[in-house]
Amino acid sequence: MRFLLDTNIVIPAEPTSAEDVEARTPSVVGLLKALSLGRHIAYLHPASLRELRGDRNQARAETRGVLIGKYAELPRPPGMSKRLVEELGAPPPGSNSEIDLLLLSALDADAVDYFVTEDDGIHRRARRVGLAERVLTVADAINAVQALFSTVPERLPFVVPKFAHELDETQPIFASFREDYPQFDAWLVRCKREHRQTWVIQTGNVYQGLCIVKTEAANDYGFPGKILKLCSFKIADNFRGNRYGELLLKTLFSYLVENHYDGVYVEAFEKHGPLLTLLADFGFEDACASKKGERVLLKKLRAWEGDQSLGPNEYHIKYGPHALTLKGAQLFVVPIQPKYHKLLFPELEEQLPLGTDSQPFGNSIRKAYLCHAKIRKMAAGDVILFYRSERDQGVTAVAVVEGTLVSSDALKLAQYVSKRTVYSYADIEEMARKPVLAIQFRLARTLKPRWEVDVLKAAGIIKQAPQSCMQVPGKAVNWISHQLAVPP
Repeated sequence: MRFLLDTNIVIPAEPTSAEDVEARTPSVVGLLKALSLGRHIAYLHPASLRELRGDRNQARAETRGVLIGKYAELPRPPGMSKRLVEELGAPPPGSNSEIDLLLLSALDADAVDYFVTEDDGIHRRARRVGLAERVLTVADAINAVQALFSTVPERLPFVVPKFAHELDETQPIFASFREDYPQFDAWLVRCKREHRQTWVIQTGNVYQGLCIVKTEAANDYGFPGKILKLCSFKIADNFRGNRYGELLLKTLFSYLVENHYDGVYVEAFEKHGPLLTLLADFGFEDACASKKGERVLLKKLRAWEGDQSLGPNEYHIKYGPHALTLKGAQLFVVPIQPKYHKLLFPELEEQLPLGTDSQPFGNSIRKAYLCHAKIRKMAAGDVILFYRSERDQGVTAVAVVEGTLVSSDALKLAQYVSKRTVYSYADIEEMARKPVLAIQFRLARTLKPRWEVDVLKAAGIIKQAPQSCMQVPGKAVNWISHQLAVPP
């Protein structure tokens, strides 16, 4: 695989003095090690090399010029993509935006497989032009390499609900909060006295992730209805890349739905780019700014007065993951073997998997599934009913399609599913001996109890246990709508 690195990846990887070592340096070094062990190639674009060598600090520029000599220069990179210029606009000559667009153009032209950057603005532009799945953060890149090439985390963590007064304030994860908020310790004492709800991802005695919330009868921003404030949301730097952020969001969204909230909001400083990107991917939208200069992001859980009508995919992203609509969507039953069901939906297992059989993508909401189904009309916004085959048969999960790809090219398939796959590259190569249908989807619901075969037959969804993907007959849609309590 070929990875193009942005300058904001190289700089923390190549500190020219002790003062230049950044918080991201260990994770970036970990990425470079993973790329080396996997025999992947890390490239620098000529425009990035010019930028690094143009540092006004001459001594630092000379030192860094030596250090970056270890990286391969992307040979004969393509020029500015006309498609990207048409969609994003022409950047000012000599600007940082011009460099960013040149790097995205190399990705768009398939000169590289992935582009690694921590620049939130580039991630936003990548989403606009359909390149988001191949523009990776450091954590995403480590995750992709480990998933495709058989390196997995030691165990699947558990989310432990706690009251705030049960928290250990000496944990290292709280250090960054104290940097941003000088009054953090006094605030945490107040949280403890109010018995605020928290969730912790924990292995042994170490906090890997943390979420603290507060119900606000009257919030500071006039948001209507029953509103929850997401006070703190943090994944420890050395535990990023295992979809723990999505694991916490899954827990939070379940809590919101079960307690009938109308929305949730969070205040976050602009510097927290990865967090802002994650929240944006799950429907958090800019509402205003706080008195401290933070961005205030609001997530609605149902359509409010004045909201415009949306397509099924946009509706699900904005109000989901629990919320979905069947209006304008096709419905499909997708059979899944138990071994892949266990990896994709570990929360449905009678005993949660531990040890090396766990995968970070089981933690996530955004997932991917590969099969040899011949069906070709599945589109973004369509609804999938995942049917567990062989033992304990029945529909166990409901998901919304984000996109599909049909290919026999293992590399293209790996690129398409790399952020969310449970398949190794060897698995993909084996499957790609004949055309593969790759489905990117978002998990909407898990069903307990599952919809068993007899129930599905009586509802007219199937005539017999499905052997391949099949479309749900129109006559069964009303029954499904009623069961899911969503508009048909």
